[in-house]
This record gives sequence, C-alpha cells and structure tokens, in this order.
Amino acid sequence: MEIISPSYQTQASETMESIADMLETHYVLEIDYDGNALQIHLPDGKQYLINFHGITNQLWLSSPFSGAHHFDYKEGSWQSTRMDINLNTILKTEFQNQLGYSLDF
Repeated sequence: MEIISPSYQTQASETMESIADMLETHYVLEIDYDGNALQIHLPDGKQYLINFHGITNQLWLSSPFSGAHHFDYKEGSWQSTRMDINLNTILKTEFQNQLGYSLDF
C-alpha cells in the first residue's frame, strides 16, 4: 500500500494555492479551492481541475483542451509522467493559446 507523503501533499497545496491566488488576483477568473482540489472556471463555461492524488503522490490535471495529465514532483517542479513538460508550462501554453492570457507562475 502506498503512503501519502506529507512533503508531497504540502508541495501540492502550495502549488495549487499559488495558481489560485495568481489567477484570482491578475485574471479575475472564478476559482474554487478547498485545499484538495482546485477548479478554474473559464468565461466560456469550461473548467480545469487540479487535484492532489495522495496514493500516487501526484498532481492530476484535467484540462478542457488537452485532457488528463499526471505530474510527479521532481527537480523543483511538477513534471508530466507522459512527456517532457511541467504543469506550469502546460497551463501557460493553454491559457495563451486558448484564452489569450499570458501567465507567469
């Protein structure tokens, strides 16, 4: 049985809080964050969901544009388990391409 790592959970919470704070402050998007999951509501009704999956110690992203992604915390960032990209880069790229927002996490 996998054990939830407190350090991963802390890092995940800090990451989600940082994303939520930045989007609410600078982009006035509707955000729901309950400490475990972060929902980002886009103006057109689409949503992102980011949550910490404790069993795997991963952040999971559900994107309305690119689908599902899983991230492991490595070398100071959340790195995709499927490709050579991190969470911040995916969000920056998608927000720029789809919404015209240039994000800086």
